[in-house]
Formats: sequence, structure tokens, C-alpha cells
Amino acid sequence: IPRPPNAFMLFRSDCIARIKAQAAKDNRGEKRQQVLSRVAGEAWHLLAPEARLQWQEKAAKVFAEHQAKYPGYKFTP
Repeated sequence: IPRPPNAFMLFRSDCIARIKAQAAKDNRGEKRQQVLSRVAGEAWHLLAPEARLQWQEKAAKVFAEHQAKYPGYKFTP
């Protein structure tokens, strides 16, 4: 059972999808996950608190859906 994503993981997925879509339009761009993750991390740190709050709310919704789907789930590394 996969862990539910946190706010940053949701933001990162969205950010990378947008970067890849723009790169496909321009027919160029970065494809390495290492670089894309660094860009997403820098963008996350530059987000306004209100924007981060939106991602935290999305993460809480995804977490609630995960709990409903897997009621006895407990993360154990």
C-alpha cells in the first residue's frame, strides 16, 4: 500500500507535469528528474503561505481518501 503524498509531493507532481508540458511545446527542456526536483523544491520555497495552504488542504483531502480506502493502514518503514 503506497503512502499518501504530502503537500510538497503533490506540488512537485503538478510542477513537473507543467514543466514537461511546456518543454514539449517548446520542443526542448530538461528531462532529468534530479533537475526537475530541484526546480520544484526551489519553487516550493518561493510559494506564498496562502498557496502552500492550498496544497496542504489538497494533501489533507488525499490523506482522508487514503484513510477511507485503507482504514487500518499504518506506515511502517
